[in-house]
Parts: sequence; C-alpha cells; structure tokens
Amino acid sequence: MTKKKLPTRNRKHKGLMIYCANNKCKKYFTWTEQTLEVDGKIKQKHATCGISGYSYTRCKSIDKHVFKSRVHIPGTAKGTISRTLKAETYNDAVVEAIAFEKEVKDQVLDVDLPLIPKKQQHNHVYLASAQSAYILFLENVNVADHLKKERSKDHIRASFRALEEFNNVLKKKKIKSTLTQMIQIDDNHVGYFHNYLLNERQLANKTYNNKMGLLKGFFTWAIIEFELKMTNPFKKVKNRTVVKQNDSISMPEYKALLKAITPENGHTYEGKKKKNKVNRYRPWLKSAIELGLQTGGRREEIISLKWNMIRYIDGEPSYLEVPNLKVERGKGDGFNNNVPPKIIPITVNLLDLLDRLGFNEKKDTDRYILDVNNKTSPNVLMENMSKGFSHFYKLLETGKSIQFKHLRKTYISYMKLAMGSETGNLTSHTSNEVIDKHYIDKKVIANAQRKFKLFTN
Repeated sequence: MTKKKLPTRNRKHKGLMIYCANNKCKKYFTWTEQTLEVDGKIKQKHATCGISGYSYTRCKSIDKHVFKSRVHIPGTAKGTISRTLKAETYNDAVVEAIAFEKEVKDQVLDVDLPLIPKKQQHNHVYLASAQSAYILFLENVNVADHLKKERSKDHIRASFRALEEFNNVLKKKKIKSTLTQMIQIDDNHVGYFHNYLLNERQLANKTYNNKMGLLKGFFTWAIIEFELKMTNPFKKVKNRTVVKQNDSISMPEYKALLKAITPENGHTYEGKKKKNKVNRYRPWLKSAIELGLQTGGRREEIISLKWNMIRYIDGEPSYLEVPNLKVERGKGDGFNNNVPPKIIPITVNLLDLLDRLGFNEKKDTDRYILDVNNKTSPNVLMENMSKGFSHFYKLLETGKSIQFKHLRKTYISYMKLAMGSETGNLTSHTSNEVIDKHYIDKKVIANAQRKFKLFTN
C-alpha cells in the first residue's frame, strides 16, 4: 500500500487531513512534508510518527492511515463535522471532500442560530440548535472524554437523515426548525412524522421503528443535555410489529455456495443503472465464509483473528480467545480495559478448516488467519465479504434472502442445540431471550426434534 501524502499547508485543500487509526497513535496529520530554507539551503521536513517519533516516511502503520475531511457546519460558531474518506490518493480525497462539503451545506437542518449553552435559560433551546449539538455529540466533537463513545458512520448518518426528514415534515406544515423551541414539540408534531413515514413513504415496520427510535434518542439526549422541563414527545410511540425471520443457511446451500465462488461467476453490474462492471470474486472469500460459519464471528471479528489467539489444553488446540470488539466499542476508550474476551471453541470442523489454512506452519504467529495478501482497510474487507457473499448466494436462486450475517445465526442455532441455556456464555449475549429473538432459526430446532417421542414403550 502506498503511503498517503499531503501537500504543504498553503496548497492543501481546506479541512483535509490524514488520520492514523492505530490505537497507540490516533494522530491527525495536516501536512506530511514541507520544503524549508535553512541557512540558505533547501531542506525537506517530514511530519513525525505519533508512536515512534521518527519521520512520517518510516511509519509502519500505513495500512491504518485514512484521509479525513472536516467541514464547518453552517450557522454555528465553531461547530464541525468530519468524515473518514474511502480515497487512497490525495486527488481522489479532494474530490470526495468537496462532495462531503456540498452534502453538509445542502442538508435541511437549516441551522441559522448559534448553539445554546447548556446552562443558558432552560427551555429556550431551539430545535435546529439542539439538532446541530446532537450531531456534534455523536461525532465526539468537544465531548468530555468520559462521555465519548465510538459510533459507526452508518448510525451517525442515519441519525442525521432522520432529523432531516423530521424537519422536512415540519417545513411542509410551515413550521421552521430554527424558530421552534424544543418544548413546543408535542404529539401533533410526532403525528405529522408518523403519517409521513407510514402514508407518504409507506415504510416497512422495521424502518418505521428505527426512525422513530432515532428521534426518541435525540430528544432523550437533548432533555438531559439542556435540562429541559419537558417529557419526550416520542416516548408514547409504539413499535410496530416486526416478524423476525431468523433464517439459517442449510448444508446443501452452503456447499453449493462454496462451489459457486469462482472468478468466472464473480462478474456482475452494479450502480443505479447497472452500468458499473465489477467482479465480486476474491481469493480469500471462500475462507472468510467458512470462518464465518465455523466460528459464528461477526465480520470485524473474522478479519481480526490471529494464529496466536489459539489456546491449548493438554497440548491440543482447544479454543480461540478473541477481543470482544462489540462490547469494547460500546464501553468506549478508557472503560474497556477489563472486558472479558470471547471464547470460540475449536470444533472438529473448525480444526479441519484451520489445518487447511496452514495451522502447522503458522500457529502461534502474529499473522492473520484470514490471509488477504494485501493492506486493504478493514471497512473495505468487510464490504467485500458482504457483497461477495450476497452476489454468489443469489446465483443459487433459492428464493431466500440470505446474507453473510446469517452464517452467525446458523452457528448460534446449532450451538443452542448443543449447549442449551449456556449458549450465551460463548456468544456474549446477556440473555437467552436476546438469542432466541434475534438468532435462533426455529426450523433448525424443530428438525432436530423429529425423532422425539412423548411416550416410550
């Protein structure tokens, strides 16, 4: 992977920087090298690595470097919002940053007012101002360290869109978010949004619940943050019924899927007009799918598995001890040091897979079990895993909508058969109710009980 570089400060696109996502570094670079004149001589000055202190050019974490764009939020004094870019080169990053700037300016949050300080006149907080403050809070901008929480970009964008839609609904009713105080929002406004989601957009129940939940979360935060003397207007909204289909992948489907993963079958057309020709085949995709089924791991867990995570009992490989990334992220930096690791038992099938992936040659090394042979960013890897799985599964024409996440549901369903109520100890779920509701495919359980007899002779 080529090192990412920035031009000198006076030539750099405003707000564009490089961020090192290495947990020990987390440094922002606003420049990477400069040309200076010292004692009549021209010298090159390089930025320094946040870990070693050596020149940026000697950094060993270039796979962790990403371009970031920081944009001022119109209508605020110092409010900014940032986004991690997908670009690998500076020129591409500039194009992406300009698009991001336009996106921010085109939002309908209509922030004309400065953010109102928390202690300033309770209840005199305008909707638009509170919304801007909330987005900054989600981005951890000017947030106290003990309140910071790592959130996915998708969650932040979804929150932004939900607030934007709510404002659009009010706008159609000739209600301006910049002139409406938070305490003025009542059941009538919630009803406008309710009708918009169900009648105008005709959203599915699950999407309806998600958007209502995001608005409820915003008001819950604002009431506490600004000490508003009001009840949450979204508190009385009832979740609409959602029928969960915890489908699992069957053994015949699984074998057919692995067989279908070839370079020739990977070609497809994507995009709005299906004009972008891509190949979803990756040499490591089959191994990723096998690891997904045999470990029950999420995508981020699968790509982080290393050979030295294998633990032994009596000299035999017994289980994988892996960081509980989801729980660690939820607790936030500084509060996740003592999170117990996840334990993944090395079953007969998993051991066979590890042998095929090179266990004897690679055991106890710091190398990744899923060998992708490049420095692709984790987000791109996970995207390729999901899209690759979906593409090849569709070729089977089963009529089912199975995605990569259903490998985990399959694993947990069969683990439930073997371990019963103890399943949560391995999956890190707090209750059997959560497992049963979100993961268990009841068809698997029913099929396993076919030979059950109520009475025996």
